[in-house]
Amino acid sequence: MLKTLYAKLALTLILLLFVTAIVYSAISYSLTRQRIMGDLQRENVDIAANLAAEIPQTVAAGIDRQFTEQLFHLMKIVNPDVELYLLDKLGGITDSSVAADMLARETVEMGPLHRFLTGSHAFPLFADDPRTLEQPVTFSVAKLYAGDKDLGFLYVTLRGKDHDTYQRGRAIDLISTIGLYALVGSLLVSLLAGLYIFRRITSRLQKLSCLIQDFEHTGYRQTERYADVAMDRGDDEISKLGASYDGLAERIAEQIQLLEAQDQNRRSFIANISHDLRTPLTATQGYLEMLQHKYDSLDDTQRRKYLGISLKHSKRLQSLITNLFELAKLEDYNEALDLEIFSLSDLVNDVLQGSQPIANNKNINLSYTSSVNPLLVSGDLAMIDRVISNLVSNALQYTQENGTVTITLSVNEDGNDAEFVIEDNGPGIDPTHIDNIFRRFNRADNQHSGGSNAGLGLTIAQRIIELHASCLNVENTGDGTRFSFSLSRAKNSFCPIQADKL
Repeated sequence: MLKTLYAKLALTLILLLFVTAIVYSAISYSLTRQRIMGDLQRENVDIAANLAAEIPQTVAAGIDRQFTEQLFHLMKIVNPDVELYLLDKLGGITDSSVAADMLARETVEMGPLHRFLTGSHAFPLFADDPRTLEQPVTFSVAKLYAGDKDLGFLYVTLRGKDHDTYQRGRAIDLISTIGLYALVGSLLVSLLAGLYIFRRITSRLQKLSCLIQDFEHTGYRQTERYADVAMDRGDDEISKLGASYDGLAERIAEQIQLLEAQDQNRRSFIANISHDLRTPLTATQGYLEMLQHKYDSLDDTQRRKYLGISLKHSKRLQSLITNLFELAKLEDYNEALDLEIFSLSDLVNDVLQGSQPIANNKNINLSYTSSVNPLLVSGDLAMIDRVISNLVSNALQYTQENGTVTITLSVNEDGNDAEFVIEDNGPGIDPTHIDNIFRRFNRADNQHSGGSNAGLGLTIAQRIIELHASCLNVENTGDGTRFSFSLSRAKNSFCPIQADKL
């Protein structure tokens, strides 16, 4: 039971209240006892003076010992707790109402007695108890005179051997009758209030603990929000802790989903790369083995055919491996760009000139329009060349014969970025596949595709554009597909001129 925070807080509160009660009782007892003794001394302040006035003197101006003996005997009968002592001028005990064998000291320290006589004191005032060396006692004192002759002092102790027991009993009785109910009541109210407050505080922590356990049981995939479960709209430390948990749990759940997706992508990647590597490798190996076993039975035409097929598959294998290494290099966050200022319009012209023969073979109208010529941008020339070449190659590959591929260069509204758009009137991309178009080994295969690509071109292109702090966008236009991206313009770009067309 003491393992819970609420139990520990409750036990701590109970202990604190118990200690508080002990300290309160001790202080109350001490103050009450002081008050009782002060009242007792105040009530009997004149007892020594009154008794001293009744003691007659002898003819020789001394104390009448016979009378004092009778007085001592009488006081024992009337009030045995009041003890009388005759002191000389230095405080020495010359006679007393107590038997000599019961005295623990022979002199009494005179300082308190003088303060009593001068009135410069506050009650209770304590002095030596002749019967003990430890416990002081309240008293009354008066000087003894015979005419003008100073005979010493009459020293009266109030409450003799049983005065401590008496005063302690009175103090306890007074405390019990006056403060006991108030003490118990206040402690009980404090205890109940403290337990209620602790319950309110720890209940929120308990709900948060249950949410964390539930989150763990779901495999860190889903959880309820603390703010919704606890209805906590406060701004204290627990509320902030709950809000931090909500953000942390949401982030962990997202990371778990991302890791699962990455694991699935890894499995797909391994399966796809195994297939794409195995296919050309198996074909190359098969034709080479055929040449090895049937070399003498094959004529030169067949030999050249098999060697050509083997070479074609080996080049495809080489291209795939090269792309894989390039993609791995691009996905390294430490890959640095070789930034320079170049003309994007000139680069597009160069790419289109190299692609024009392919467009002519399929009778595709390949057009290019630029709103600024030359359009200077800042970027890695070789990488952007790779992106544009890939996009143009894909557009020509998936566009039907007698189709159209259009490239447009323009400047955005604020003039800071150059925008590249390539659009074709091919079959477009299946809407169910468009979200995966940039995944590794994803191919939009159709009857117009050559089917020889490995599905890494768009992945590489996307990564290159991301390294340039931009995004490669794709969308179906209804009549084909449009790819676009933007690059930062160089600061010394030329002003817009009439559009050129290829």
